[in-house]
Amino acid sequence: MNVRRILTGTVVLGIVHIAIGWLMMKFVWGTTFSSLSWVNPTPPMRWLFVADFAAAFMLMVAWDRFGTVSGTGAAAGFKFGLFAGAFVSFPAVLVWQVWIKDFPYATAWELLVVMVLTYGVLGAVAAMLDGKSAAA
Repeated sequence: MNVRRILTGTVVLGIVHIAIGWLMMKFVWGTTFSSLSWVNPTPPMRWLFVADFAAAFMLMVAWDRFGTVSGTGAAAGFKFGLFAGAFVSFPAVLVWQVWIKDFPYATAWELLVVMVLTYGVLGAVAAMLDGKSAAA
């Protein structure tokens, strides 16, 4: 386990994750979420940041341990991230529309696709930070 790589990657991926989330909420989903009565219009940002950095940490640990299965380089990292995003997002997001009143099914699919792609981008960044392979 390369602790330095994991910690460096956590900081970088956390910042990238926050930036992607901000862009999505500002330019893509802002109006969608503002129309849903159950969405908190002013969420406590510190907890969103904590969640983004926790996700970044978990992805870096997974990349450090299993990234060589995908190969090396940004394309392999993107593929790894897509799989990680699918494992994390697919069951959770689709079930939200069952449990959360008035959660649109189409929005669940949109979130799922964006979350998987976001993890793909994070995986690519993790691989680029790595420079070689996960086992180095």
